[in-house]
Amino acid sequence: MASCELCGRDVDSLKKVKIEGATLKACDSCGKMGEEVATTSKKKQKKKKSTTRRTKKDVLVNGYGEKLKEAREGQQLSIEEVADDLNEKESLIAKIEKEDLKPDKSLAEKLAKKFDITLYTNPEVADYDTGDSVDKRKATMEDVADID
Repeated sequence: MASCELCGRDVDSLKKVKIEGATLKACDSCGKMGEEVATTSKKKQKKKKSTTRRTKKDVLVNGYGEKLKEAREGQQLSIEEVADDLNEKESLIAKIEKEDLKPDKSLAEKLAKKFDITLYTNPEVADYDTGDSVDKRKATMEDVADID
């Protein structure tokens, strides 16, 4: 059972009516005060999230250039060979190694796969001690307001 938004009575069915510019759900007797609004059902389309996009939590590891250079030299490859294998420019790989340029997620994934290294990581969220122990409950107005 639903209740009328005007009189508050519990009724089996409500209808949408427009009264002085406001659209309300009203019972039959209150619905006579306004004009009935036709109900149409609209499907909302959900946007698909791209799985290749980097989330805000992913960050570039410290020393990514040195890590990449060591991995490349460990396999005894030149910058030119790596660039040819990945279909990228030599200057791009060189700038990433010098840390003059940050690799985007797709290039970082290519490099990580080729050299079996990690360039982007998801850091753990640190727990902060506020001093007050509020157990594991949500904050209330009492926690933030000075109530005498």
